[in-house]
Amino acid sequence: MLYTFVWPNYVRDLGGGAREVGVLSALMSATIAATLLPGGWLADRCERKRLMVITWGLATLGPLLFARANRWVELVPGAILYCIFLGWPAMEAYMADAVPPHSLAQAFTLTNAGYSLGAMISPLVGAALLPPLGMRGLFLVAFGFFVLSTGTLAFMQPQRPRAHKPDPKLSPWRNRQLWTWTAVLVLGSWGSAALRPFLPTYLEDVVRLARPWILATSSLLAVGEVLWAAPLGHLGDRQGPIALVTGFVLTAVGAGSLLVGPWAVVPGMVLLGSDRVVASLLRSEIGRCAGDRRGVVFGITLVLAHAAQATGPLAGSALYTRAPAAPLLLGGALVLTLAVIVGLLPHLARVIRCGGSEGCFRR
Repeated sequence: MLYTFVWPNYVRDLGGGAREVGVLSALMSATIAATLLPGGWLADRCERKRLMVITWGLATLGPLLFARANRWVELVPGAILYCIFLGWPAMEAYMADAVPPHSLAQAFTLTNAGYSLGAMISPLVGAALLPPLGMRGLFLVAFGFFVLSTGTLAFMQPQRPRAHKPDPKLSPWRNRQLWTWTAVLVLGSWGSAALRPFLPTYLEDVVRLARPWILATSSLLAVGEVLWAAPLGHLGDRQGPIALVTGFVLTAVGAGSLLVGPWAVVPGMVLLGSDRVVASLLRSEIGRCAGDRRGVVFGITLVLAHAAQATGPLAGSALYTRAPAAPLLLGGALVLTLAVIVGLLPHLARVIRCGGSEGCFRR
């Protein structure tokens, strides 16, 4: 997060435009999607800590290649290495196996909010370092932190997947709850991917913020995620649909706030941070439905989510060239629609038995 929020602006410095930002964002999401499924298969068969170390090690090379690029197309190798996510299903399965089922929502939201604790500070540091070091200098500083991040994994306890015997009657793929939450995750991921890559360019083109200020405002997204993680995670372990509806509404209000004017940037960005908390809540619901096949289940559902994210930036770039506010309007309208759908699920569960149990929706 020293550089991530102004990375689209760096693409434009190297000769790219809105279309190239969309293409690179889509390529990164497509790379993640292509590596998640084999990562899920490995997470159910191999030691999970090792998979995570490999993933972090490859990502460490990304900033070095970004720093050496002279044209936007030279960013492609670093973007691909950064997005080889073989270890992500292992990380999700590691969390799901480390806590009891009734604490999954808090485990996922708080663990992912831990990332945002660092992201609250690093954009401010990046904003201070950007004028003297430039973008290339920020990439080198980020490389050092990536090395430390990879080394930190050495302190984790190894975790091997639980042994399981295939039983068609207990297959998670027969659980309709799993597919319901996956569909909501896919739609929400598409909307977020259509909106987020164009926040920095919107702040530069419409709100007229300077780049150091744009980088600083990105820390507000992390503040929002940390702020909403604990209450929504606590609510999610008791009343999952209500927590999701609340998170969707907060996200929609945040997107709409940015359209009001410069004075609404601070509350709008804090509210928008709730979209990552919603994604964590949805992954915890998927974890509850996954049984002993958590690696594969997380791999497949995350593939579907990132396939959606691969097309979201393309839609966002097409809309942004017509009206910079259009991606915000699209994202806000989509999450409001999802809030209505999720809000109706408890009522639908009284009529249709999902996966042989209504407990997930009526909790």
